[in-house]
Amino acid sequence: MRSLRSALAAAAVLVALGALSGRLPAFALRPDIVVSAAISLAVIAWLVAALYPTRRLGHRLLLVAAVALPLGAVLTWAGLPPLANVAKVAGAVALGTWVAENLERVSWVVLVAAVSAVVDVVSVYGGPTRQLLEEGPRVVGYFTVALTWIGYAPSAGYTALGVSDVVFFALYFAAARRFGLRPVVSAAAMAASFLVTIAAALWWDALPALPLLSAAFLAVNADRLWRQRGAGPTEV
Repeated sequence: MRSLRSALAAAAVLVALGALSGRLPAFALRPDIVVSAAISLAVIAWLVAALYPTRRLGHRLLLVAAVALPLGAVLTWAGLPPLANVAKVAGAVALGTWVAENLERVSWVVLVAAVSAVVDVVSVYGGPTRQLLEEGPRVVGYFTVALTWIGYAPSAGYTALGVSDVVFFALYFAAARRFGLRPVVSAAAMAASFLVTIAAALWWDALPALPLLSAAFLAVNADRLWRQRGAGPTEV
C-alpha cells in the first residue's frame, strides 16, 4: 500500500506539472528548459521507483505495457499530454522491469548497456529515430514523454524524452535492485545524465540519451559489477 500511495502521488505530481505549467511565470528560455527538465526528471525517477514492486506481476508486466503504451498514444492524440505521460512511464516501467527480471547474470546488464548505447547512437544519427524526428513534432509526441517548460502550455513547448529512454532507466533501476547494486544512487545518476543530455542538446542537434545513461549507471556501480560478474540475482 505504501508503494501504491507513492506511485499515485508521483503520478499526480507529474500530471500537475503538465497541466499547470502554462499558468506559471516563464523566464529565460534555456535556464527554464533545464530547470523544468530537472523537476520533471525527479518526479519520473520517483514514479519509476514507486512502481518497482510491480515486478511481482511477472510476465503480466507485458500485458501492462501492451495496455499502457497504446493508451499513452491515444491520450497524446486526444491532446492530454499530462495524462499521456503517466501512461507512457507506467508502460515503460513495466517493460523495463520485465526485461530486468529476466536477466540471469549481472554481466548481462553490462552487455545490455553497451549494446543499447551503440544502437541509440546509430538510431539518432541515421536510423529510425532520425526518421521519426524528421516527421515533425506531432508524430514524435506519440513516442515521447513531454517534459513541459515552466510558463508554457504543453502545446507551446516541451522537451521530448523518448519512451525507450524511460524503458532503459527502469531496466537499470530494476537491475540495480535485483543484483544488489546501488539503486538510489543509480536513479540519481541516470536522471542527472538525462539532464546533461538535454542541456547539451540546447546547443546541438537532438542527442542520443542512452550512451550517457548507460555510462552513468555503469560508473556508479562499477566496483560491484566487477565483484559480482557472473553472479545471479541478489535482491535488495
